[in-house]
Amino acid sequence: MPFSQQTKGAGMEYYVGLDVSQRQTAVCVVDGQGKKIAEGKVLTLPGDIYGWLATKVLDLAAIVRVGLEAGAMSNWLYTELGKLGLPMICLEAYQAHQFLKSNRNKTDKNDARGLAQLVRMGGDFIRPVTVRAQTSREDRTLLTLRQNLVKQKINLENAITGSLKPFGLVVARGNLSARTFRLRVIEALVLAEERGINLRRGLEPSLDLYDSSCEQIAKLTKQIQATARNNPVCRRLMTAPGVGPIVALSFVTAVDVPERFSKSEDIGAYFGLTPRQFQSGETDLRGDISRLGNSMTRSHLVQAATVLLTSGNKWSTLRAWGRKIAKKRGFRKARIAVARKLAVVLHRMWINEQDFCWSNKQTEKELAGATPA
Repeated sequence: MPFSQQTKGAGMEYYVGLDVSQRQTAVCVVDGQGKKIAEGKVLTLPGDIYGWLATKVLDLAAIVRVGLEAGAMSNWLYTELGKLGLPMICLEAYQAHQFLKSNRNKTDKNDARGLAQLVRMGGDFIRPVTVRAQTSREDRTLLTLRQNLVKQKINLENAITGSLKPFGLVVARGNLSARTFRLRVIEALVLAEERGINLRRGLEPSLDLYDSSCEQIAKLTKQIQATARNNPVCRRLMTAPGVGPIVALSFVTAVDVPERFSKSEDIGAYFGLTPRQFQSGETDLRGDISRLGNSMTRSHLVQAATVLLTSGNKWSTLRAWGRKIAKKRGFRKARIAVARKLAVVLHRMWINEQDFCWSNKQTEKELAGATPA
C-alpha cells in the first residue's frame, strides 16, 4: 500500500529523524510501532525538508516529533522548520552518539533511522537540548569569534618566541600589551643582528599579524562590553567579584532561560564543573571534573574564580570559602570549586533579581554545606 494511503488511517502517528550534514540531510519516517515508512535525502534547506515531508505525509499533523542532533546547523533548522509548523526537538549530541553506536555500520541512512527511533521512544528517555534565542546566538557569536582571535594571538606569541629560543634569545612574557610584546621582540631581533643572525624578514610578517589580531580583539571586546552594559541581567551579574562583561555575557548567553534549571545546583553539572563518577557493584570511583557542556563558558567561570581568589582586597564569604579550600586541597581544586559555586550564585542572582550579597548568614550556611570537587 502506498505510504500516502497509509497516512489516512485513524490514529496514525509518525516520527521523523534528520541526520544533518552541510549539503544534504538524510530523512527517515517511522510509525508508532517503529516500522520504517519512508526515507531519503534532500538538500539541507528548511523548505526542501518540509516539501519532502509534505509529499510523503499527506497529513503533516500526524507527525508527533521531528528530531535532529545538536550541531552547527541545528539552531537554524530547528527555528525555521518550527516556523513551518513542524514539532521539532533537538537531541543532545552525546546521547544521540551513544545511541547510534549500536548500528554496525555508520551511514547517514542508519543515523537518520536511529534518530527517528530515538524520538519515537520519547518520554524521559531522551534529553532534549534547549535552543537559544536568536539574540543570545548573536551575542554568543561575538564571544566565540573573540575567543578564536585570542587563541590565534597566543599561538602567534608561542611561534614568535619559540623561533627566537634556538638562538639563545628569550623574550620575557606575561600579561603584556601588544606594543610591549612587539618592542621586546624587536629588541631581540636587534641583538640577533649584532650576532650576525638575520631573523627579521621571517618574524616581521608574524608580528604584523599579531598586531592585527590584538587590534581586532580590542574591537570585539568593546562590542561585548557595550552589549553587556545594555543588558540588565549582565549588569546585575557584574556586581559579583571576578565577573566582568565577558564572563557575564558568556554566562547569560549559555543559560539563556534560567527557569529551565529546577535547582541552581544543577548549573555546575551543566558546565562540566562536577566530578565524573563510575559506580559498579563495590566500585565507586570519583574522578576529575567531567568537562561536559560549553567549554568557553566553563573557562570563563574558572578565570573569574581565579581573579576572585587572587585579586582585589574586598572580603566576601565566597572568597574566604575558596581560600580555605586552597589551604587544605590546593589552589587548582579551589578555583574549580569556586567556579562551580560562582555559577550557582550567578544563577540565583538572576532568578531572584538580586545583586551580589557580599556576606550574609544564608550565604555562609550554603557555602558551609558545599563540597569541593
